[in-house]
Amino acid sequence: MVVRTKHDAEKVLSDIEGDQRFFCNDGCILGNLQQLAECLAHINDYSYGYHVNAEKNDFSNWVRDVLGDDKLARDISHTQNHIEAAEIVQTRLAWLQNKAKK
Repeated sequence: MVVRTKHDAEKVLSDIEGDQRFFCNDGCILGNLQQLAECLAHINDYSYGYHVNAEKNDFSNWVRDVLGDDKLARDISHTQNHIEAAEIVQTRLAWLQNKAKK
């Protein structure tokens, strides 16, 4: 989905429950974009590499398929490490929160 409206932003920012949450191999369970930003900022290289490698990008797929933010999914699919991904997610999170307030 392309985020154009306040409603779109609110949808991307909403909490995810049940089996739609992201279950990280290090034990973290993510249910929203804020939790993803925090996870990416602190995840170790092994766990990040488990989810992001030449064959896949689980974080990008989850953002696109579950949270519904195509732009953020594309942006983090091109990152080289978890710190860069965390910064991109945090920037997008702030933009979405601002959009949701309008």
